[in-house]
Amino acid sequence: MSDRTDDVSAREDAPEVSAQCPACQLHALVPIALQLTEDGRWRQLEGDAASDDDTLLIDACPVCFGAWFDQGELDIIGDVAVDPELLATAMGDPAKRVCPRGHGPMLEHRLPGILRTPIDRCPACGGVWLDGGERRKLAASSTREGQETRGKRLAKRGVIWAAQLLTQLPVEVENPARGTPWVVYSLLVSLLSGFLLSVAGVLLYRHWAVIAGPFRADPSHFYTLITHQFFHANWLHLLGNGYFLYIFGDNVEHIFGRLRFLVLFFGAGIVGGGLHVLLAKATLTPVIGASGAIAGVMAAYLWSFPNARLFQVIPFTPIQVKIPAWAYLIVWVLFQALMGLFSTAVHYAWFSHLGGFLFGLLMTPLVLRGRKRRVAASVRVPAAPFRRA
Repeated sequence: MSDRTDDVSAREDAPEVSAQCPACQLHALVPIALQLTEDGRWRQLEGDAASDDDTLLIDACPVCFGAWFDQGELDIIGDVAVDPELLATAMGDPAKRVCPRGHGPMLEHRLPGILRTPIDRCPACGGVWLDGGERRKLAASSTREGQETRGKRLAKRGVIWAAQLLTQLPVEVENPARGTPWVVYSLLVSLLSGFLLSVAGVLLYRHWAVIAGPFRADPSHFYTLITHQFFHANWLHLLGNGYFLYIFGDNVEHIFGRLRFLVLFFGAGIVGGGLHVLLAKATLTPVIGASGAIAGVMAAYLWSFPNARLFQVIPFTPIQVKIPAWAYLIVWVLFQALMGLFSTAVHYAWFSHLGGFLFGLLMTPLVLRGRKRRVAASVRVPAAPFRRA
């Protein structure tokens, strides 16, 4: 194992990492300062405290949670023993990722009995890249969840479990937003305002709702494709939509940017409402709510954070599971499709949800492609697909 003081000093002598995430390519790597506390646990430092001499600095991606460990850093913080000599001497297979230090392609090294997936190591500088799942396995202490005591984790999970028994709503395990999601907050205020105005009788929601029959007969009702999103049937409807918008929307807004997020939200709402008009069986039932728009946000979350983890209670049981976002959202889509095809309930706009989700699925790859190019242009070491000749 490398000497801790020597490794920290070597890191201080090296230039700052300016690299695109070699895995998801959606963000520049962000430095994270870690300090070993008196009780032997690592904690993440904030602000000026990160400049202390006795700290360990790693570089992580806030989107996919992968992290870069300079030579020796994984030995210091690693929670699972990996023989450094094995990595230094074993011949790895060529990887499709490049070293964030700018040394070119890395090599893949397999760790039988420890990981199912190979880790990436730079043969020039000895640094190691861990994907999000690999990081949680080999270096959990570098994550906020891994820095919590077992008692705190169990207490937090117990509170979440109790709340989920009542609500059946998913909860993010660890995916904090970077920055303040002002658009999400503004939309939440707008949805609340629309609901309160309708409850007070200032606005009659039926005048602003999507009603398939009249819409088909008179397309001048097109404005309702936007206005129906601001009204909700009751407090439960509003709070449910607001919750999903918040937990999925804050991260998506960071990736999309404010203007593109607004296009996503209202575009998904319009497409969702339009699909309802085309396929609805109940042609005189007014449809209100931002569910179609939020379904588009959920699709964007699926594209952007497929491996983010969610707590979810299995319906009709007290069993709580931790699942990747992609699994939760695929089950959600299948449920919407089945209900849309076979349900006789007229008060749920299943096709609006599916239309909004489809819009999000189609728009998000275009947005992510542009974001990857912008991130590559902003750093010294772009990911492999954007390497300059």
